[in-house]
Amino acid sequence: MPIYRFLLLALISAPLAAKQPDKVTIALGHPANGNMVHLDEAKLLAVSGFSQFERWLSLVNLTDYQVQQVAIPGNAQYFNQATVLQDSATNSKATNSKPLSRQALVFLTLDGISAYNPERNQLEQLVVSPSIYRVLDKNRLRSADFVLELGSNRADFLVPDFNHSHLFRQQPDGSFRQYSLNIGPLVTSWRDSPSYEPRRHFVVDVDLDGRLDLAFVAGGKFQVFYQLADGSFNTEPVIQNWPVSLSTEQEADQRNDAGRSYSGQNIDSLRDITDIDGDGIADIVVNREQLADALERNNSFRVHFGKKTATGLNFNAEPDTRITTDTSPIAVVIDDFNADGRKDFYIPSTHFGVGTIVRVLLRGSANLDIDFYLLNEQRQYSSSADFKQNATIDVSISNLRYDMPLFELANLDGSGQKSLIVGEGGDELRFYSPEPGRLFSKRSERLKLTLPRDARKVLVADLTGNGKDDIVLPFDAQDAESQRNQLLLLLNL
Repeated sequence: MPIYRFLLLALISAPLAAKQPDKVTIALGHPANGNMVHLDEAKLLAVSGFSQFERWLSLVNLTDYQVQQVAIPGNAQYFNQATVLQDSATNSKATNSKPLSRQALVFLTLDGISAYNPERNQLEQLVVSPSIYRVLDKNRLRSADFVLELGSNRADFLVPDFNHSHLFRQQPDGSFRQYSLNIGPLVTSWRDSPSYEPRRHFVVDVDLDGRLDLAFVAGGKFQVFYQLADGSFNTEPVIQNWPVSLSTEQEADQRNDAGRSYSGQNIDSLRDITDIDGDGIADIVVNREQLADALERNNSFRVHFGKKTATGLNFNAEPDTRITTDTSPIAVVIDDFNADGRKDFYIPSTHFGVGTIVRVLLRGSANLDIDFYLLNEQRQYSSSADFKQNATIDVSISNLRYDMPLFELANLDGSGQKSLIVGEGGDELRFYSPEPGRLFSKRSERLKLTLPRDARKVLVADLTGNGKDDIVLPFDAQDAESQRNQLLLLLNL
């Protein structure tokens, strides 16, 4: 082979060196093994962590990267971020000026919801409410989805208790008006001790009047609480006669002691209500689990496109397009990956069969398959994945622990098209850029650096406000000593 052809072939096949991002290391003084919440307007990053006997919360200033420890309220269960007016409302009464909004760290406590003021280093009670969270978890502080925005550009709160879901709508003066929605939690009672969890809510304009409503599923039925013209909400649900079939809680309760065979059973659950095809009308995604036995099951995602009628949204009984997998999804991400205005699916999954169990026992690892399905111009998903990627889950049976590989999508160039980021061997990141004619390039750019042991907590967000995504790598007390209890920020400037 002529030397110039050899060099050309080597150049084409060699991995590319990635553009070096700006790296910022932040020592927290505690494990970064909880959750991270980005307060983009306030330019703050909230990071929680825990040990067996203690829990922590830090606020990282994304301007100077200073860390402020937050005294966690003794009765706090969860945290999140919200746009609130409460702080300035008192001052505005004296000056007759309009209250100013601010993005705040908020806590869901045993008593209600409180906001943290970093300047005063104190908490301010926003609402008082009962909830299903009556026994404090003293060891952990996690983020939770109790903040929503229903069209006022101000944060509202949804707090479930044992009989209702309490909606608190923030008023123009910073006060809150309560609506006790008649929808109870999801109850599991077949164990020796019953468990309660909130029903997932969906924000959608059901009657197409330009106002956002709240939808839930209970008893296999879509139940909607309508927003009225003055911003108030009906407290009794209206059951929708949509011909989309969902399983009831009893039908979804597959147990070997219930006298019902797994074989041949289907479980239909609501995955999402969102605009899939980009026409401005909400669509429904149903996850169908087809059971062969207790371990083997297939999943399909059935999309029903929304259509306008004289009475609001409606749907066809049969799905308009679907995705079928022969594996068990670990997570499902629905988003627009290629910036074409239509939403795509990213499905990491594994086979939970006998072969997987044997592999875990012999090798301490399991295969992870990541499939990408793109919605085409005809509003159809392909029968097979448009792009596939493989990764490995490390399993430690002795420590009862599994470590997920780093696998993320990020808008790195500001175009809206996503790049694929894959961790390799614990010491390298591979970047697969978007490419015309295919979702991602076959060749990757590589960046050498130590990765977190478990990548489930990695955060992708625009930390600098330049329209490009950055990466936050959190390290906990089980990582290598040189990276322990800190954050590594990879800034895409």
